[in-house]
This record gives sequence, C-alpha cells and structure tokens, in this order.
Amino acid sequence: MREISLIIAASVKNNMRMKIIIAVQIAMVLLCVIALVAAFCLLAVAPAMEAEPIDVHALETYLTVIVYSSCLIGLGINMNVFAFQTMTREKSRGNMAALLATPLDIRHIWIAKSLAVYLPGLILGEVLALISLVAVNYIYFVPEVGFLFTPWMAVSGFLAAPLIYLSLSLLVHLVGLTGKPATGNVIVQVFLPVFASLMINLGVHNVLDAASWQFALANLGVALVIGVIAVLLRPRLTKERIILSQ
Repeated sequence: MREISLIIAASVKNNMRMKIIIAVQIAMVLLCVIALVAAFCLLAVAPAMEAEPIDVHALETYLTVIVYSSCLIGLGINMNVFAFQTMTREKSRGNMAALLATPLDIRHIWIAKSLAVYLPGLILGEVLALISLVAVNYIYFVPEVGFLFTPWMAVSGFLAAPLIYLSLSLLVHLVGLTGKPATGNVIVQVFLPVFASLMINLGVHNVLDAASWQFALANLGVALVIGVIAVLLRPRLTKERIILSQ
C-alpha cells in the first residue's frame, strides 16, 4: 500500500503542474453541469412544482438524475482530459520504463496510475453532486415539500457513478499501458456521452425509474461488468508487453 500511495502522490503532483489544462477542464465541467441542471430545472422540475397535487416521486426522479449526472460529468470529463495525456507522457518520457526497472510490483503501478487520474475526478464529481442536491432542494423543494433525499438517490449519485469510473479507469489504463494510449482514449471519449445520455433517457422516460433500486442496481451492474473485464484482461499486464508498446 505504501508503494501505491507514493506513486499516486507523485503522479497527482505531475498532473497538477498542467495548470492551464486543469483550468480548462474545470471550466468545461462547470459549464456542462450548470447547463444540465438549469435545463432539468426549467423543463422538468419547475413544471412539476406547479402541478396540483405535487408528485413527490417525480421530483425525486428528476433530482436523482440531476445528482447522478453531475457526478458522472465531473468524473467523466476529468478522465477524458487526463487519462490519455498521462499515459502518453509516462511512456514518451520514459517514466514507465524507469518504474518497471524498480522492484515495484507491476500491478501496484497499474492501480496507482489509475487512481492518480481517478481520485481528483472523484472529488470533483462528489462535490458537484452535493452542490446540485443542496441547491435544487433549497431553490425549489424546501419551501413546498421539504428536503428531498432518498437512499437510492445516494447509491446512484454518490456510489454507483464513482464505482463505474473506478472500474473504467482500471480498464482504460490497462489497455493504454499494454497497448496504444489512443486505444484507451477512444474508450473514455466514447463512454461518457453514450452512457450518460442512455442512462438519463432511461431514467427520465421511466424505462428504468431513476428513483428506484433498479436504477441503482443497473449502475452497480455496469461497474461490476467493467471491473470483471479489467480483471479478465489483467494477464496482459506484463513488463514485456508494456515496454514493447512504447
């Protein structure tokens, strides 16, 4: 664990040096989250609050989608920005070859590099989800129906979405380290828009009730499937394959 912690700290420190990229990334995340929350509030939440009687379950559904999407966008854009650059830089500068020449366990290097990209996105996603939850509640719900928050909203927004991107980070780094970083980059670039739009549409159109345990379970299942794929591909993680792929 100490080895993993040291590699994570060094990798995060290197990533933090890209100040302009970080500023652009945060601006993109904020714009996307604000636009999404505003659209949901204007098109769904506000009309639902004017209905008589007020459908509390519909409000919980909309709020779950908002919280879940905010976390997913924070995690996804962070991964889209840093995963490819980190893997490319590590290989082109010889950092990966230097790490492989040490007695460090190759699995620890893989996990540490994955967590170094994932953890900043986790913090960003969780903070945005929490801000969205509190803001929408106090702007719309508290004066009329009270503070809305359900266990399944917490599971979907604060647990399942992060677990999906934890599994995805492990898979993408495994693919990028043992092959071309561009291949891993394609996975993360395609995953966010396709998966987010799919799950939002399923939740909003009640194909899969976003405020229910089925929605949370479906997301946990996606995280499990991606994690299993990463585990099945783990035998590809050898020093020879990483060095030859550089």
